[in-house]
Amino acid sequence: MKHFRRWGAVYVLLLLFIGSWLGQFFTQLAEFTATQQQHGQPFQWGEYLHTFFAATFENWQSEWLQLIFQAILLLGAKHWLFKVDAEDLERIEAKIDEVKDRLSLSTPPPV
Repeated sequence: MKHFRRWGAVYVLLLLFIGSWLGQFFTQLAEFTATQQQHGQPFQWGEYLHTFFAATFENWQSEWLQLIFQAILLLGAKHWLFKVDAEDLERIEAKIDEVKDRLSLSTPPPV
């Protein structure tokens, strides 16, 4: 669970990126197939994949801009999304400090 708390945003961004790429793949596939049918040409995967990757690399810059924008949104919303966790940790730390004070334990200096 600790792994997902630490890397959760990365997984969310990866899913969003892959989802947008798959959306582009299937949308472009439908358009390519319709164009091939209009011209009376058979569908060829090699030709489609060439077209798809050409469009992907044309849009690569905008995809990265989307990814950066999503990262900014997630980082900005991080405090709102994980506010409850932060409050819980603060309560736990306060309780630990109280126990240390009762037991007269010194707090080690921060590393």
